[in-house]
Amino acid sequence: MLIHGIGHSADIFYRNIDVLAQTHRVIAVDLPGHGFSDHIPLAGRTPQTLFAEHLTALIDGETDARYTVVGSSYGGLIASLMTLSSPERVGKLVIVGSGGTFQEPDKQRTALLKILENASGAMAAPTLESCRTRIANICADPASVAEEILLTQLISYALPDRFAAFKEILAAYIDSLASGEGQARPRLEMISVPTLIITGRNDIRATVESHEAGNRRIPDSRLVVLEACGHVPYMEHPQEFHSEMAAFLAS
Repeated sequence: MLIHGIGHSADIFYRNIDVLAQTHRVIAVDLPGHGFSDHIPLAGRTPQTLFAEHLTALIDGETDARYTVVGSSYGGLIASLMTLSSPERVGKLVIVGSGGTFQEPDKQRTALLKILENASGAMAAPTLESCRTRIANICADPASVAEEILLTQLISYALPDRFAAFKEILAAYIDSLASGEGQARPRLEMISVPTLIITGRNDIRATVESHEAGNRRIPDSRLVVLEACGHVPYMEHPQEFHSEMAAFLAS
């Protein structure tokens, strides 16, 4: 199962799905209120906890086999929460560039406000150029942007409720930081499954040091740092990403 970051959609994994599907069944989801998935009422719930329950129920309806969950950024936090709540179902965990999993709440808040600033241009006035710029801003090399996904993103951002849903989810996530609800960072030592952590050296959303610290705390984990790489390694350096994934999944 592939889980995208906040404000993105399953299309962000466009360069990876077919490659991973050569050896595994792949389920790439649009989180609620993202892409083309309906928004669901938060009803005072912490969104990442609610989404983790939602995705666990989804995959429980698809298979009773253990599965690998791959989460990017905010998706990494959701994947970690799924692993912590259902270790008997999750066989392996992959966390990609996830400040939500590894950084302190104050640094998460700062990053989330920057995410809001970066995403607002594309979501408030979606054009091919605004969508391209949004992704380019989080890549080490703007030429890494997957042009193949821009039209789909533009169409999803133009849906009447997408921007409002994004802002509601983001605000609820920020509010949850004060209570610590829906945080994986205090419980990293409790992640009991084999874990691969991949991050970019030039990720503007989370530091390499926070991923190194998280790697030391998760008992059975390995960290890979990709050079000249930003926040979306699977898009920026797909060959290296696929090589690391293949070795991890085969181990």
